[in-house]
Amino acid sequence: DSQMIELEVGHAAYSARLIANPYRTKEEKEQEESPPEPIELHETQIGACTVSLVDLIATGQKVALDGSIVLAPRKTPSKLPAIYVSDGEVLLTDLRTELIAQGLKAEYSAHSGYSQLVVNGRILVKKKSDTGKIDVEGPLCEDFFTVRSIVCNQYVTL
Repeated sequence: DSQMIELEVGHAAYSARLIANPYRTKEEKEQEESPPEPIELHETQIGACTVSLVDLIATGQKVALDGSIVLAPRKTPSKLPAIYVSDGEVLLTDLRTELIAQGLKAEYSAHSGYSQLVVNGRILVKKKSDTGKIDVEGPLCEDFFTVRSIVCNQYVTL
């Protein structure tokens, strides 16, 4: 039921143990007739790594065997925004190659602070140099959704 991890907070590292049963206060435990179902982590592969987005709470307990801090999922998960993760940097030149392979015309240009692709003269794929954030802009048409799909396929969503 538990998995040992190393947790780094600032300059300190702690041993932590993840459990699947949601955290409940003493009052909640007394009021409930049966314990809640364990929560399964949703994992995905990025290259050689397995990643997961977790929303955990420190229970205040420690494992007697090794002193690990116990982390449990929240009973009601908070509304976290989707996180897009890639295996390395997503390059517009690589996107251009893929767009051309899909039969689209893509023109690459670099500017101060950003680079961009203009796809079929209507869709703009813009990447900010400082953040790496990629935006897709243009009219809602078949080309837009094709380009957006190709960009999104470069990422794994957590």
